[in-house]
Amino acid sequence: MSNELVKKEEQTNSISNMFTDIRAFEVAVRMANALSKSTIVPKEYQNNPSNVLIAIEVAGRLKTSPLMIMQNLFVINGRPSWSSNFLSAMVNGSGKFKTNIQHEMVNESKPDMKCRAYVKDNNGNTLYGPWITMDMAKKEGWIDKSGSKWKTMPEVMIRYRAASFFSRLHCSDLTMGFYTKEEVIEGVDYEIVEEQNIKNEIDQNSNKQEIDIDIKLDTTQSEILEDVIEEPIQENVEILPRREF
Repeated sequence: MSNELVKKEEQTNSISNMFTDIRAFEVAVRMANALSKSTIVPKEYQNNPSNVLIAIEVAGRLKTSPLMIMQNLFVINGRPSWSSNFLSAMVNGSGKFKTNIQHEMVNESKPDMKCRAYVKDNNGNTLYGPWITMDMAKKEGWIDKSGSKWKTMPEVMIRYRAASFFSRLHCSDLTMGFYTKEEVIEGVDYEIVEEQNIKNEIDQNSNKQEIDIDIKLDTTQSEILEDVIEEPIQENVEILPRREF
């Protein structure tokens, strides 16, 4: 490995550990002060070194440019959130999978449209995300939100949502637990949706196959079982008080 690559890796590791390394923290603070004075960064970061400092730390963890993070990490109601396009780009550029994110569409442009994202891993296996359906979007209230794009461009939104759910399921190290900007606005709860998907799968597949249980008892076991069944249940049984010793 060349000296330049070693130096670059050391700088990246230093920034990502800036909250445990006082020297790295001081360098990051100076960077944050300088970047916060820029007029080409989003308004959430202009004259706000604290927000820029967080963006620098995230950039160090993901090994990317702080400017790239600031352009695609939005702060909504105090919660950081990713751009949907950037989230897919991170997964596609991570090298974790053999293919980029693909989308499986069923009944496209119809009221019962549904979509799920999938990739091929490096071993040739297919990894799927959960199904996102228009019925789910309606029940979760995504469609009825003010300014929602689900009404005007549902085919695009359902792909974005499928990709973001796939990313949190299979690439949690890249998403870092952040939702997308649209999900934060719409109040998406991933755990509830995933729980509903599991329940739907159970409902669809349960009681599909009859199980033939054939229990063979010998003569003695049969007699005992008949005695137990025929023995009447005793009622009005007197309960004796507990004795103290």
